[in-house]
Amino acid sequence: MNEGLLYMRIQEHVKLSGAAALVALPWLKGDVWIPFVASLGIDVDHYLWHAVTHRTLSLREAVRYFGQADPPQLRQQRLLHQPVVLGMLLFVAAWTRSRVLWLILMGLLFHVGLDVVHITQMGRLKRMLSEQAGFRCPECGRDCEVLQLHTVAFARSVFDRYNAGHFVVLCPGCHERAHG
Repeated sequence: MNEGLLYMRIQEHVKLSGAAALVALPWLKGDVWIPFVASLGIDVDHYLWHAVTHRTLSLREAVRYFGQADPPQLRQQRLLHQPVVLGMLLFVAAWTRSRVLWLILMGLLFHVGLDVVHITQMGRLKRMLSEQAGFRCPECGRDCEVLQLHTVAFARSVFDRYNAGHFVVLCPGCHERAHG
C-alpha cells in the first residue's frame, strides 16, 4: 500500500469534497456540482502528465506508476495545482465576473487546501516515526537517513487518517519489497 507524501487517496478527496458540497448546498443550490467536479477533476493533470511523458493513454499504467512504493514527486505532474495557474484563473474570473469560473476556482482551491493538510500531516508522521525508529529500518535493521512512509492499514474514517498506527517507516529497499 502506497502513501506518497504528495498524494491523498482519491476516495478521501471524494468524501471530503462531497461533505463540502453538502455544506455549500444551501448557498450554491443547483451550482453546487461545479466546485465539486472541479475539486475532483483537478487531478487529471497527473494522468495527462503520465500520458504525455510515457506516451500511453493506459489508465492502468498511470495507476501502476503512481502506485509504486515511492513515485517521483515532480511539479510537472501537478500543473493545475500550481499557484501561477490558480492565480491566472483568479484573474480571469475577476476580469470576466464569471460565477462559473469563481465556482471552479473554489473547487480547485478546496482540493489544493486538502493537499496542503495531507502533505503537512504525512511529513509530521514520517518525521515522528523516523525519530522513534532511530532512523533505522525496522524490517532489515539498516541505518537510513531517509526512511519512507508505508501504509500498513487504511483508516476506516477520514478522521482517523493520520493515526501513526496505520504507518511504518522503511528503508527504500524494504519499502519497494513491501510493494512487490
